[in-house]
Amino acid sequence: MKNDSLRTVCLSMLVIGSLISPAVAADSKKDKDKDELRLEDLYPEKGLFGPSASNAEFSHDGRYAAYLYRPYNERRHGSDLWVYDFKKSEARRITSIDMLSEFQRSARIVIDDRLEKHRKKAKSEKKDDDKDEKEDGDDEEKSDDENDSDDKEKDELTEKEREEQREIYMTVSEDDADAEYSPVYSGIASFRWHPKENKLLLISEGDIYLLEDLNKPKLARLTKTDQRESQVEFLPDGSGYTVRRDDTVIQTKFGEHLVRQLTPSLPSGENLSRYSLSHDGKRITLITRTNSRGGSRKVDIIRYRDRFAQSDSISRTVSDDKVEPETVRVYMFEFDGADTEEAPLLKVFEEKIDEPRDIISEPRWSLDNQQVTFCFFDQKNSDVQIRLATWPTEEELEKGLKEAVKEREKDFQKEMREAREKDEEDVTPGRRGPRGGRTEDPELVEHLAKIAYQFKHYGGPNTPSMVSPDFADDSRHIVFVSELSGFRHIHVLDPLYESVRQLTEGRFEVYPIRFSEDHKRLFVTATKDSPARQMVYVLEMESGELTRLNDQEGTFSDVAVSNDGKRMLANFVRYGDLTELVAQNEKNQVKQVTDSHPEDASRLTKIEPEFFEYENRHGHTISGMMFKPEGWKKSKKHPLLIYVYGGPLGNRHFVNDGGYSADAYFFQMYMAQKHGYITIVVDPRGQSGYGGLFEKSNYEQVGKPQVEDLVDGVQYMADNFNIDQKRVAISGWSFGGFQTQMCLYTEPEVFQVGIAGAGPTQWENYNSWYSTGTIGPSRTGEPDQEKYSLIPLAKKLEGQLLLVHGIEDTNVLFQDTVAVYRALLKAGKETHVELFLDPTGGHGLGGDVKRIGRMRKYEQFLLRTIGKGP
Repeated sequence: MKNDSLRTVCLSMLVIGSLISPAVAADSKKDKDKDELRLEDLYPEKGLFGPSASNAEFSHDGRYAAYLYRPYNERRHGSDLWVYDFKKSEARRITSIDMLSEFQRSARIVIDDRLEKHRKKAKSEKKDDDKDEKEDGDDEEKSDDENDSDDKEKDELTEKEREEQREIYMTVSEDDADAEYSPVYSGIASFRWHPKENKLLLISEGDIYLLEDLNKPKLARLTKTDQRESQVEFLPDGSGYTVRRDDTVIQTKFGEHLVRQLTPSLPSGENLSRYSLSHDGKRITLITRTNSRGGSRKVDIIRYRDRFAQSDSISRTVSDDKVEPETVRVYMFEFDGADTEEAPLLKVFEEKIDEPRDIISEPRWSLDNQQVTFCFFDQKNSDVQIRLATWPTEEELEKGLKEAVKEREKDFQKEMREAREKDEEDVTPGRRGPRGGRTEDPELVEHLAKIAYQFKHYGGPNTPSMVSPDFADDSRHIVFVSELSGFRHIHVLDPLYESVRQLTEGRFEVYPIRFSEDHKRLFVTATKDSPARQMVYVLEMESGELTRLNDQEGTFSDVAVSNDGKRMLANFVRYGDLTELVAQNEKNQVKQVTDSHPEDASRLTKIEPEFFEYENRHGHTISGMMFKPEGWKKSKKHPLLIYVYGGPLGNRHFVNDGGYSADAYFFQMYMAQKHGYITIVVDPRGQSGYGGLFEKSNYEQVGKPQVEDLVDGVQYMADNFNIDQKRVAISGWSFGGFQTQMCLYTEPEVFQVGIAGAGPTQWENYNSWYSTGTIGPSRTGEPDQEKYSLIPLAKKLEGQLLLVHGIEDTNVLFQDTVAVYRALLKAGKETHVELFLDPTGGHGLGGDVKRIGRMRKYEQFLLRTIGKGP
């Protein structure tokens, strides 16, 4: 009997187990499917990440930091103004579509659209409910009151109903981002803090608004014009503001009716390029340019969107085109408080720009408002000139005015003679010569800036645009960035002795953010602790002491630091943490301010690459990062997949902590985890951010240093990770597409497979502003850069190559890929090359070929050519 009972219990447990097991198995399968990496999850159609905050800036007292931001559900729209309160440790949204709808028709259209969609959705749900009730036997018809309720929006709403409507249109649904053909809210384009109070000027849809009270936010509209205002700034005392409208700068004071044009009439043919106000707001510098530049050639691209193909022309200036000279001038001007139109226009600089990379920086005023400094780079002579203009003394100004009046009188007399001669020749009565000897134009006085310091620049092509000289706190010394030491560092110039002192030093780079208000501190980001991380530092100008402001290891961007250097607001990212705005207070306590990304983004970025370094054959340190397959063992040989770019990118490169790139992170991670590859990203010589030697290495030998470094990298991986040297693939886009091909053509024994996206294989056809600074010099009418073309090398291809390009690419022309494809066919390499084209795609594709489609093609091509892991 006892055994029978035991048998019964066991049978019952088996029955229960058989009922439970399928459910457990289903849950287990669901969890497994969720954890499995799929390209569809990594490359969703609408993108994986949300928008980040931008334009962070502190208030004068350091309590608040304002920034522009929009939540994930609102990513289709413009950003609003948000403010982080360091005293309360909280962020608040200040502006909204509700606030702007009082002024902007476009905002009201968006609100109406949201309300209409909500009404239709509610009506549809009610119909479904009514249908269910009818099926249950409830045939009661709607009352007249219920029918009338559908038209309620036509009647005047009560306060409660208005609040209900507000709640509806202020709540943006998840599917709003997919509403591509719905109206868009513009949001806030820019803002500026008041110099003494916690007020802000905002620009939205080209008009200016004033926000006076952060606690009770309400906008006052200051302009309503067809012209788009830009560069709005409070006056130094906060009594008004200045703003740019086309070629003029306008000043308005609060409570006054007078609107003043601060900029004088410019000489004929000159257009305003940039301007800068002195710290006291009484003087201004102007950079002007003539209209003579032009003459770029027209290049045809083919569009295949209609029944028959159509050609379209785009403008392009290539290396052998003549550069039409353009005159650039710098002026200083003092506002005439008496409005007598007597103030002269001081010309302090004039130069012809006749090379694609000639550069002039924005003039900066000394704190005493007496001097201006700026940089001019002459590409032809490789000269960097730091110029210094000093406001003239009364004697110098009087002398200059006399000479200017004399010259004006000469010109006037000449015009009178010419007019008289024409009058005598013309029988038609009534001709008149020019009137008077003066006009509203100011007297033009020449008072040229001197060269305070000059040096040759043979480093990276992007560095001259970063020199950006500015004054230290004593209004005498000039602070600037240069590669004189081989890396971008902060230098201090003493113009009196023409001597330079390097303030920061080491094998890392420093990038200025801004000065403190008193110019005694310079806030910077630097790669001091790791080339893969840009972190925030305070540089004391007197001692040169460089102190790290943050404790977190990672990459900071869009950084704002309070004047005392104790508080910070910035975007922060590192592998394992997605980009979010963080606030650090005076106690070094850090708080995440934004929550910008969907849950899937965090789930799919948990795997972190390993950073590594190796020495190339010349002894240079080359940076890389690597993904290894799960359960990797050195005893097994894995195929190797390399991602490379290889060209200069300002201060950017690809081996970054938190660089969640579609190619360099996601696809490399996917191929390692899914198919057992070892995947690496390498920054060879040629990349930015590793010193001048790296960035200039392409000059007159484009691609060769990278090939050396990548070959050495493959050997490093073989020696240390036992990769299968018979199965090595490389991929890259744009410059990386060029580099991928060069590796396959010149080192076929090392690289067996390549995927080359939109590579500029004919540098003589690329934009001259890039190629003349990166690839090599060229003469007018002579395509000298043709010798760097990959066309002659293509016949050496032995492996398998996939060429990818968008036919409507206006950056790297599709004809480059056609030319190299033809060369491969002529060399009998038709079984070694494949074409993957996007008929309507641009430089990053995005036409008929979406990113997911490109990655599917990559995966299939690699599995077919070098196969899976061991």
